[in-house]
Amino acid sequence: MAIKDIFKVSRKTFFNPTGWFGADNLGIIFKGGWEITQRLFVPAKDPVRKETFEEAVKRFNLTEEDIIQKQENYLLFAYILGICGIFSFGFSFYLLFFHSTFAGFLLGLATAAIFFSQAFRFHFWFFETKHRKLGCTLDEWWQGKLHTDSEAKHD
Repeated sequence: MAIKDIFKVSRKTFFNPTGWFGADNLGIIFKGGWEITQRLFVPAKDPVRKETFEEAVKRFNLTEEDIIQKQENYLLFAYILGICGIFSFGFSFYLLFFHSTFAGFLLGLATAAIFFSQAFRFHFWFFETKHRKLGCTLDEWWQGKLHTDSEAKHD
């Protein structure tokens, strides 16, 4: 190997702004962000498998005790995550008023939103297992009951 190859000096040795800013990595990051953003606006496909609650119980070989245990776990997780969301929401206002950090306030709100969304998710699963129906609607969850055909006629 030649000595000139060992001590190769070029303009990039002392002046390389693209290397300093990580232009290659920034391109990869922006491309990934763009792909995620595009997926947000594409409607979800219908699930491949449509099954009733009873079919799902048979497929997973669940007993009645397993179902009750899952209901209790879902409800417990929903309560814990809801309480964490309330604390995070309150702490974000603490950061805003006592430490004057707007960035901390926004971060606390984002964290609270994640906690509340997960609490909703687990409570919705609790609702579905309680009523033994998969694919409940948001309206059914909001009202806290399932509408049967006889109830719909009376409304």
